[in-house]
Amino acid sequence: MSLFTETISEAFSEYLKAKTPKKWERDEVTKYRARIHEVLSDEYGVLNFFQSGSFSNGTGITQKSDVDYFTRIPIGRKTVLPSSFLSAMRAVLKRELWEAFDVWVSRPTVSIDFRQLVTQYEVTPAFYCRTGANGHDVFLIPGPGNTWRESAPKAHLEYVRAADGDHGGKVKGLARLLKAWKYENSVPISSFYLEMRAAQYGSSIDNFTYPSALPSMVRTMISNELRSMNDPAGLVNRITPCGSETDRLSALRSLKVSLPHLLTAYDKWTVDDWEASQEYQKVFGSSFPTVL
Repeated sequence: MSLFTETISEAFSEYLKAKTPKKWERDEVTKYRARIHEVLSDEYGVLNFFQSGSFSNGTGITQKSDVDYFTRIPIGRKTVLPSSFLSAMRAVLKRELWEAFDVWVSRPTVSIDFRQLVTQYEVTPAFYCRTGANGHDVFLIPGPGNTWRESAPKAHLEYVRAADGDHGGKVKGLARLLKAWKYENSVPISSFYLEMRAAQYGSSIDNFTYPSALPSMVRTMISNELRSMNDPAGLVNRITPCGSETDRLSALRSLKVSLPHLLTAYDKWTVDDWEASQEYQKVFGSSFPTVL
């Protein structure tokens, strides 16, 4: 990545390129996908197994984003409490994945660490619930408070792709920037929530730039006190930003710290790009290029 650019537009382009997962990460993901699928199929008779989340949506952050797998399991294996199923699935993966360094429950998933290049793999058990609008399946997955909550990953993927297509790839870029901010500042906020916020923003506006979109989105999340959002796809219950109230308050504080820098950067954009890039470095870290 170039540490210096001539414009803010080039700086964002270089920064996003540097944050995009590399080929060696994608190759490793392909390698372990088959192994995880094999173990779960032998134990549960898996009906469908596919990659979801940041990696599959094209919004992942290199060496930071987990790889998410969505595993549809026959409804007859569903337990009353999600914790019971997660514990059982963790035991199966721990026993059979001899090459894994560690396997643990991290609601709503079972996480796997192979001590390789990708941070970790997260497997979400899912049970068919119903078919919603446009023929999209809705599933039950582990949720907050040891309850089952609804999820429609393929419908949400389509929603993000549609918004992204309307803006020539900038919606996914916006989502990746928000996730880069999350990891750079260790903010306890859901990547899925940030991605849906970015897609919702893109769906509500004819055109945008990153300097204008970032403070607008952050200000909206602050004014909403980072509460759960309605599903813009209209299929599932509200989408939660954080795993706990403590995390919500912490993430909200981080948003409030970043907003003044984003506003100043927007004011300086095209007027003094060097000063704007200094403000962005306070949000995204020192790896954000300096504009000369």
